[in-house]
Amino acid sequence: MGLLDFLKVDVVEKKAVPNYTAHLVIDGKNMTVANLGTESVTVSGAGKLAVGQTVSFDISLKDPKEKLQFRASGPVLSCAKGEAKIGFTGLSQQQRLSVARFLARDMMGKS
Repeated sequence: MGLLDFLKVDVVEKKAVPNYTAHLVIDGKNMTVANLGTESVTVSGAGKLAVGQTVSFDISLKDPKEKLQFRASGPVLSCAKGEAKIGFTGLSQQQRLSVARFLARDMMGKS
């Protein structure tokens, strides 16, 4: 062991991290998706949404394999601390499967 061996650093090659994004727009207002599931979505910046209110929204999901965009609607299930949980109604089975695949790829990318 040499005198300056403590200065040696192992260099690790950096890899690009896949970009996963989810956006939701209600009445022209872009909201941050805090949590996403196949049955509901939780958004930040919910402002004037109220429990029981039914909202229509555009949701966009993007990952390295595909970009999904669809229109959905659903009731506001809960509101707390600027976040609102909105249930999905009217989603086709194909759209639910697309959301599930997106979530699966996102989880695999984080492992």
